[in-house]
Parts: sequence; structure tokens; C-alpha cells
Amino acid sequence: MSSSSPQLPEMEPSSSGPSSYKVGTMAEKFDCHYCRDPLQGKKYVQKDGHHCCLKCFDKFCANTCAECRKPIGADSKEVHYKNRYWHDTCFRCAKCLRSLASETFVAKDNKIYCNKCATREDSPKCKGCFKAIVAGDQNVEYKGTIWHKDCFTCSNCKQVIGTGSFFPKGEDFYCVTCHETKFAKHCVKCNKGLVKAPVWWPMKDNPGTTTASTAKNAP
Repeated sequence: MSSSSPQLPEMEPSSSGPSSYKVGTMAEKFDCHYCRDPLQGKKYVQKDGHHCCLKCFDKFCANTCAECRKPIGADSKEVHYKNRYWHDTCFRCAKCLRSLASETFVAKDNKIYCNKCATREDSPKCKGCFKAIVAGDQNVEYKGTIWHKDCFTCSNCKQVIGTGSFFPKGEDFYCVTCHETKFAKHCVKCNKGLVKAPVWWPMKDNPGTTTASTAKNAP
């Protein structure tokens, strides 16, 4: 079994901001286009042929950050992707919160992930520890369910079964020794089991055999 899955395309974040408007200190007698306050000697923004104060820029012109929901001010660095905008410090992996403003990323289900977390999100989850099975992990599979090799343990003695023989009982799995101790019939005189240790048939006919593999990266 290979745990590979389709690989999502990596993308580069796009930076914008002051490239679409000009920020400076007004030397002439201009008033803010919106509030009409004088701008001379003050910091201002020129956008679409209009001059405005920083407060009005935030209110009427600035994009709203998709993460913090606050305006992206004229002095802020801005990242945009598919008509959504972020402060550069808010453009982070949804899983590990690592900044992705200058790194490639993967977009999935309207969320942004770093490459490492995106791989983990798409990886199958271990039935035992519920963590992702990622490249390099030894794993076993039984009837479509996957475990890390060391997580596939006997329900009674908790010893690792791994790729050894076992007996399934509902949601539980027992090593041969524990199954015979717990379920096999015993002679009332000698207390020895009345059934032999199981003879394992070919895999397709045998419900108590796992298949083993090493997880690989998606191609």
C-alpha cells in the first residue's frame, strides 16, 4: 500500500500595496478628498487622482485583511491571492501559523497551508494515534484501516502486533497468545487449550493478516 495522494499545486504569494497608490508628506495646500481636513505638512495618500488623510484611506480605500478583519493601512505590506488580501504578518499557515508572506504555499478549502502542513493534511490518519502517516513512516493496513506499525497493538496486552498474526474481535485485535488465553476452550483437567494455534491461510482468505508498507511522498 502506498499512502500517496494527489499533490496540490504550490503557489507564490503576491505582494501589493504602495504600488497602487502613493504615500508621502503633503507640501502644498490640499485638503482631504473625503473629510476636507487640510493635508499640508501631514502624511497623506494619493490614490486614483485623489488625496486623502491616512484615517480616510483606512476607512474608504484600504482593503480588509482576510485574517484579522482590520484595514490594511497605507504603510502596511499587503499580500493578495484570488481577490483576498492580508497584512503580510497575517498571511500564515492555518495549521502551524508560520509566516508565508515570502514562501510558497498550498491553498485548500479556503485555507492557506505551508508545504509541510499541506502534506500532513492530505496524508491518511493512523487509527491508533490519529496522527498523520507521512513519508518514511512504517505502516500496516487491515481491511482499509491504517496504523503506524508500532500503533497496531494487542487490545489486551498492548504489545505491538505490527505485521504479526492476530485475531480480530469487533473493534479489538488480539495477538495469538492473548486470544487463546481469553477466548479458547480449555480442558478442565489439564487446563490446556483445545484448539491449535491458527494456521494462517493465504492473505486473501485470512482475516488476521496486515499488509505493510512505507509511506511515500505524493509524486
